[in-house]
Amino acid sequence: MLSIEDIERIGAAFSATNHPVTLDYLMVVALSWTGAFLAAYLVQKAKNRANSEDFDRLKSELEENTKVVKEIESNFSENFWIRQQVWLKKQESYEVILGLLHDIEKYVYHQVTDFEEWQYINNRHPYFGYYPHEDVGNKKAWERDKQEYEEKKNNPETVAESESLKTRYDRALSEIFDHIDLKAIYLDDRVEAEVENLKQSLSRTNEEEDWEDHFDRISKDTMKTIERVRNISRAELKLDA
Repeated sequence: MLSIEDIERIGAAFSATNHPVTLDYLMVVALSWTGAFLAAYLVQKAKNRANSEDFDRLKSELEENTKVVKEIESNFSENFWIRQQVWLKKQESYEVILGLLHDIEKYVYHQVTDFEEWQYINNRHPYFGYYPHEDVGNKKAWERDKQEYEEKKNNPETVAESESLKTRYDRALSEIFDHIDLKAIYLDDRVEAEVENLKQSLSRTNEEEDWEDHFDRISKDTMKTIERVRNISRAELKLDA
């Protein structure tokens, strides 16, 4: 805004040029300059106000975005924790199931091995491949091997081991279904189907198959079941990813 000194200087400048200067004229000049100043001031103030409003708006948006980000982070952390716990439960369940299947496999292997030893002594010993069977050398070899087989079979340690394997086998068949029922929420439905098929195979005796075919079948079915359950567990736990 123009001061009195500014107005006097303007008047003196006009007097120096021999032009008469009236008070009204000076006031017009002063008001013009003042108006220009006020206009510039108002424009700047409007800009400042707009900037302030923009700042407040941006601040509000930033606070809202920060809130959303924090909610996303919280949900992500919670979901990650849940997925982690589910993964651990699955891992524990599949370890238990595969452990029980291993107990079943060991008894099946014991049965198969026992049958093969019996088959060798009673049907496949070299003694039976020579005629006449009365050959002294072959007969003595067979009698010696047969005696060793009988002694091993009736040995208390062998009997105890066989009974222990059978006990663990029976327990495994019972516990594996109890575990699957208890942990069904974490397990693939195919696991129960695979184990049920194995149970049916182990308990089935077909009239049309001889003992050799029977033991060969249950051995293969046991190995296939373990392999399939292992593959299911690897997929469920994403171990191949």
